Amino acid sequence: MERARELIGPYVGKQGVIGIYLLGSITRPYRDELSDYDIEVIVEDDLYERTPNDERQLFFFKEGTPEGKRPVVDYEFYLIPWSDFTGLTESTHDLFHQPYQHAIILYDPEERIAPIIARHAELPEKTRQERITVHYLDFLYRLGRARKTATRAGHRLNLALLYADAVRSLVKLLFLVKRSWAAPAHWSEQELRALGVPDPLVEAAKRLGPDCTAEEVRSLVEAVRAFMDENDVTTHHNMETIQPWVFFTRDGKTAFERWGAR
Repeated sequence: MERARELIGPYVGKQGVIGIYLLGSITRPYRDELSDYDIEVIVEDDLYERTPNDERQLFFFKEGTPEGKRPVVDYEFYLIPWSDFTGLTESTHDLFHQPYQHAIILYDPEERIAPIIARHAELPEKTRQERITVHYLDFLYRLGRARKTATRAGHRLNLALLYADAVRSLVKLLFLVKRSWAAPAHWSEQELRALGVPDPLVEAAKRLGPDCTAEEVRSLVEAVRAFMDENDVTTHHNMETIQPWVFFTRDGKTAFERWGAR
């Protein structure tokens, strides 16, 4: 992280700058030559308001891009006002939680951003249990609707959308079972493997789609249930309880609206 600490030089000690941290794949073991330095700079609200729009997000490209090729981002600075930063804790978007589990603090002279980052990264158990229920049911429902849709010839787009939602719900479920917020889509496979989700289950999730056979779908559902059992998650054993909760209680309806596939 030596280079990252060099890059933030212009912001260190600047009046109104509260703290600076690094996010993104550059902080993870699977980083590669395309990984850039996503540097977020937390500033006082009044400094943010005084900052021109074209200075609130700055991109710097790698040198030596061949002529005719699209330049690759080397690093970027993204300014965030303090009020927006602290408000992220209440967000229902995984994007504002999971990356903070791996944030690297580069500058925090008054130790103001460290506790906020910890709050963003925390996954409350109540939220985890709600989401496990919602995503598990969503996964099954999408598969059920896909099965019906497959009998209606000529609706390939509908089928593709249903399977895409099923995969999305499944992936979120796998993260939650492992006590993690779900990673952004472009990091999902790497992060699932990093959490120790079994390779056969990840591979089966990758294959799920309109061309899957009924047997392949059944095998995947069984593998998901076994994975939940192995991680002491019993939601799938309580279908007679969780389905009425989702459909007939205010808390369940609210949870499904908040976390269900959109």
